[in-house]
Amino acid sequence: GHNADDIAETVFLNVLRGDFPRLTRCTNSITGEDSALPRCKPFKYTYEKEIVMYAFHKKLDYFATECIYSPQAYRGVAREFIKDIEIVEPVCILNAIISGDEMKLGANSERMMQVQGQCTKCGYITSQKVCKACVLLEGLNSGNALSGMSRQACQ
Repeated sequence: GHNADDIAETVFLNVLRGDFPRLTRCTNSITGEDSALPRCKPFKYTYEKEIVMYAFHKKLDYFATECIYSPQAYRGVAREFIKDIEIVEPVCILNAIISGDEMKLGANSERMMQVQGQCTKCGYITSQKVCKACVLLEGLNSGNALSGMSRQACQ
């Protein structure tokens, strides 16, 4: 199914695999828009346990048998990890979906991308006024090597 638990697992798996193209697509509410048969995920924000409780309450047949290969599958590791985190942070599943959506925005939106400029001291590419190398060198030359290790040092 395409419920919140499944999508959170997919986000986590794509992060672990470093699969950015899939990561930017996995939280889409509609997939295959260009095909003859697009698919939608109406339960994107619905927890699996909520679906099970609804089916039980309405006395609907619910297929709850897990695949026999699931415990050894890579997805099983992601599922266990997410369930462990959920004990401490109950909204981690929704946070994973929201993070996946934000990554998609970041990939397509200039407002999410850091602007690359040039270091005012050496001219090398940087996202700050002064590049990290120049900040570290300045700290070493002034006898305060740790001065280049803070966030403020680069701004």
